[in-house]
Amino acid sequence: MWEHDFTELKDVLSQNIKSLRQERHLAQERLGLESGVDRTLVSKIERQIANPSLEILSKIAAHLQVSVVELLTKK
Repeated sequence: MWEHDFTELKDVLSQNIKSLRQERHLAQERLGLESGVDRTLVSKIERQIANPSLEILSKIAAHLQVSVVELLTKK
């Protein structure tokens, strides 16, 4: 059961970061640079390859001006 929930959370996170980034007309490289996160990590999160730490999520959320909870909440 937790595996399904985890997979769903990764999907929601990936979609939310990508859509918020695109709404703000940010390339992955720019989001990474301005939030202090490596661009390749941003790409891996959006492709559901990486599992970011809370610190990384906090940095991305702050730059996108949303909460970490919003990044993990299905729209």
